Amino acid sequence: MLLAGCWGGPDVTPLEIVTVEAPSGSGFSTVGPPSVAFPRIDTVSQTGLSIFFSQYEDDSSIPADVLEGYLTDPALMAIQEAMISDLVARVQAGEAPLTPEAFYQQALARTNDPGTALILCHNVLKAMARGRSPIPWEKVTEEPLVYLFHGERVEAASMPLNPEASATGSRGQPSLFYRFFSPTALGQYDEGDWYHYFLEATVAYYGATGRGDIDPPGPGLAYSNVVGRAVDDTINQMRDPGLEDTPTYRGWRWANALSFLEEAYYGTDYGGSQDEAGREARDHMRGAMFGLSLAGQSATWPWLIPRIGSASATGVDVASATFEAVDPASLPEGGEP
Repeated sequence: MLLAGCWGGPDVTPLEIVTVEAPSGSGFSTVGPPSVAFPRIDTVSQTGLSIFFSQYEDDSSIPADVLEGYLTDPALMAIQEAMISDLVARVQAGEAPLTPEAFYQQALARTNDPGTALILCHNVLKAMARGRSPIPWEKVTEEPLVYLFHGERVEAASMPLNPEASATGSRGQPSLFYRFFSPTALGQYDEGDWYHYFLEATVAYYGATGRGDIDPPGPGLAYSNVVGRAVDDTINQMRDPGLEDTPTYRGWRWANALSFLEEAYYGTDYGGSQDEAGREARDHMRGAMFGLSLAGQSATWPWLIPRIGSASATGVDVASATFEAVDPASLPEGGEP
């Protein structure tokens, strides 16, 4: 988890999700017949979204308004559950697992907004990779492999195995995850790579399009302020003072800051190594590049990877903590270092 378990505390400015029917005077654009409603998260809070990405959804550190704004709003939940239903139907029909781009397209068709689609993908993937989510997907047994979705059994034994899919998870455990999602697109290292990919794509996209509200955090030890200061400070440290601070450049640094703090705080957890942190950070970078591409932009700046375990309780000194800087043009495809 990005920054998971780091801090605990209080409130941030609430978000508003509007579900509109075309046409509307709300400022939201829609495509399709007037009866089709599209939820759209028009703008995000840099602090609020960073907090949402920092914890598991059942953690009390996430303020209720943030959780609702990015996950549990009824319009979002309806789409997230429909996306899982579609995934189950695909596997039952023997179809090939999805790449990140193909999964994104499925979400985009349901919301008509790239930023909202990226958040939906993150939420569904996190629920299916880790559980602990209000999205009702739960593994109940491994032998036989059975999940519950809305209380209904989803049994692996009744599903065909596509030749491009894998019947096991990243640690060799029985799992449906790599039947839904390609085991080769990001490598079959860790299911969490998938939702981190979309986490990074989300902040890069909202930043690059100017739809991220840069809300400077206040003083004090409230959770929102501590997280907000750590993220904002890291973003600012990563800036090259010789370059213009464009929305695209800031979106790239916001994404890089979340990745940097993740590895600087937790890269040593569960026997983690610098090599593993480098592999994960490259997948984070791939996600950020995808987010920029949706904004019609590309990355021309390095991606910084920290020395694992180099953060203090309240932040990180980027210059002394940086282990390597990766040129986006040198990044190979497919989840390999």
